[in-house]
Amino acid sequence: MRNYFTYFLLFIALLTTKQGFSQKEDSYFSLFQRRTFYKPFASEISSTLSKISIGGTKSTLLNGDEINSTLIEIHMGADMPILYNKNKFCTWQFFMPVSVHVLWSAFEETTAPIVNNDYRFAFAFAGIKYFNTNNFIKNISLKITPLAHESTHLGDEVSIYGLQHVDSFYRVNVSYEYYELGLTINDPDTIKGNLLSLKFGFMGLINHKKGYYSLFEDEIGNRTFYKSVRWAEYYFEVNYQKTTGFLTTKTWHPEISVEFRNRVRYQYEKPGKEERVWCINAFIGYKFVPRHAKGIESVGNYFRFYNGINPYGQFRNIDYRFLGYSFVAFF
Repeated sequence: MRNYFTYFLLFIALLTTKQGFSQKEDSYFSLFQRRTFYKPFASEISSTLSKISIGGTKSTLLNGDEINSTLIEIHMGADMPILYNKNKFCTWQFFMPVSVHVLWSAFEETTAPIVNNDYRFAFAFAGIKYFNTNNFIKNISLKITPLAHESTHLGDEVSIYGLQHVDSFYRVNVSYEYYELGLTINDPDTIKGNLLSLKFGFMGLINHKKGYYSLFEDEIGNRTFYKSVRWAEYYFEVNYQKTTGFLTTKTWHPEISVEFRNRVRYQYEKPGKEERVWCINAFIGYKFVPRHAKGIESVGNYFRFYNGINPYGQFRNIDYRFLGYSFVAFF
């Protein structure tokens, strides 16, 4: 047993040194090393970025009624590194993305309730291949997420009020497992220069029959509800950073980030295939690059616009528009 333990310690030592499995400086394995590539763009609607947005919203209900309010969206997340490898061909990492997304009606006069919470975690691989920096395509990166989970929950005060005072209130348990594939051309990585980046992604349910949500009789009343039929969504993102030239300084860099995502509109009480809707999430603003901050690459200050399906929980059956300010921390 002691021999096995000794071998295990030697194996860990090899992994955590730059010479592990290789005598060359440019090829090594490492545990828990932070990566610089395939990080989310600011516009990615459900990502591991830490950001807060405040603005006016308009929600259009199925009966045509419109609700205007001021809401705060809070996103907290992290990519927990596990195994990192650099070699002659590429650099890759195995990691665990974890994130929480909160929709908060902070200016509601009675209780300022939490409207909805979303929770995500996954296991993912990301890798990047570098090319000649003089070429238009400077790198290509790939992300593979074989297993991910999302569960969402209405805020307690919203649920309690709805059950007690709203005859038409119901609750749907949005919870599902999915996989995701992503490809980025010209990942910003550590590139300091003007750069146009493109990202393509696809998400699919692991269990098509289970669908996106489940239903319970004591939470939907006497209604007839149906399971979801469609099982995938896809997206396209454009990110442009400008770090030199007009409108830039050493610490302030303009950036435009836009996501176009084709999503499934949940239609709980209608059978058959759901409607697909293109949703746009746009960030336009400046990144501030602190000179002496530890652990923070930059902070973004953006004008934000969103139009499409409400991206949160069981509200993905209604239209949602957001216009306001967003603060993003890039670690």
